[in-house]
Amino acid sequence: MSRDERDEWLGSFLTQMEVSRLESVSVLVSSRRALGLVALLESWHSHVVRISGELDLPGSDRTAWGAYDLIAALALRSLLARGLENAEPSSLGGFKRALNDVDSRFREFTEYDESGVVRRIDSEGRPSDEWWWDRIPSSGPIRREIEQINHSSDSGHD
Repeated sequence: MSRDERDEWLGSFLTQMEVSRLESVSVLVSSRRALGLVALLESWHSHVVRISGELDLPGSDRTAWGAYDLIAALALRSLLARGLENAEPSSLGGFKRALNDVDSRFREFTEYDESGVVRRIDSEGRPSDEWWWDRIPSSGPIRREIEQINHSSDSGHD
């Protein structure tokens, strides 16, 4: 997805003034780095678009993302949740609509992770209300790798 496409998508939910205001809400992503709320939203959007675009790729495609790329995407979504707690609620209308759009896209191509393998891979002890940690793609390279990881852990060969 090009920068223009991302800008067009974001612009359908937020004005430039709202983007500037929300980008000032920063979230610590490491001990030395913080990202603005809008940058996190754009990253979550890009990850969801990429993952959904790879659902039909064969296992032999080495450019396809794997289970740990899904974990990175879900960690972005958790950072967004943390950032929302720090934002002024009255300024979040368009932002929440944009976030709901991405979350809906994510739900469309994922299903409930009955085995809980994604939370085990992550091992961060995420809050139970972070529903995205309980979702896995219904098909594709990420799904196949998650099934392999789950099978390996079930067999005791982790």
